[in-house]
Amino acid sequence: ADGQAVDAGDPILEQDPSRAEARLAQYRAQRNQAAARLAELQRGPRKESIREARARLEASRLQEENALAVFNRTREVFDKKLASKDTLDRDETAWRTAAAQVKAESEVLGRLLNGTTVEELDQAVAALEAGDAQVRQAQLDLDRTRLHAPVAGLVDKVLYRIGERPAPGSTIAVVLDGSRTFARVYVPEQLRTRVTPGTAISVRVDGESTAFSGRVRWVSSDASFTPYFALTEHDRSRLSYLAEIDVPDAAGLPSGVPLQADFPGE
Repeated sequence: ADGQAVDAGDPILEQDPSRAEARLAQYRAQRNQAAARLAELQRGPRKESIREARARLEASRLQEENALAVFNRTREVFDKKLASKDTLDRDETAWRTAAAQVKAESEVLGRLLNGTTVEELDQAVAALEAGDAQVRQAQLDLDRTRLHAPVAGLVDKVLYRIGERPAPGSTIAVVLDGSRTFARVYVPEQLRTRVTPGTAISVRVDGESTAFSGRVRWVSSDASFTPYFALTEHDRSRLSYLAEIDVPDAAGLPSGVPLQADFPGE
């Protein structure tokens, strides 16, 4: 909830995980299928598969012999002009089809007897690696449905409510880091050369009787407000540079309070 103090790793928000869980289950099943296929190729063909292939080849050869015998008889009858050309063509097609089936069954048996090729193993390994990558991606998507605090701090704002659907890549919540308090200020152009990372700064906050000691963490090298290509002699004095100042003693102050930074030479 907004304004809640959290430690690093505390849950902040959870999206409906149903779709991500279903996708993870699907990819796990595909990965297991690829692993089983690889194990099958590494083990080689079973004796039962070889016996079945030999039986199919023998049956195909018998069919071819029978089809050839029928074709030869039909051709003899056709030569005597006692059979039509259509009958001869039909029996010839049946014989050639049976011969093609014998060739196909013979190739299947040959592959079983020769075992798995290197190319087949490489393809199976690649399929398993692809399955592992899909499982990792799906697990990552599932993990992202649960949002945890990256650091200890304060929940500044939860940007979505129950029932809303944030777009991919959008900010869901803002957590203020409580380990490092800093002030964001604009350095006038005439003071920019005297303000560098590490410069000591005095920071004053309305309602606080004493000033806080700070140190410049970062200064932008790009001017704000006025683009450099639109400068005139009059605009030059209006330039300012964004800077961030670490103020460790101001950790108890609320976020966003106005302040005044006293720079060297002011």
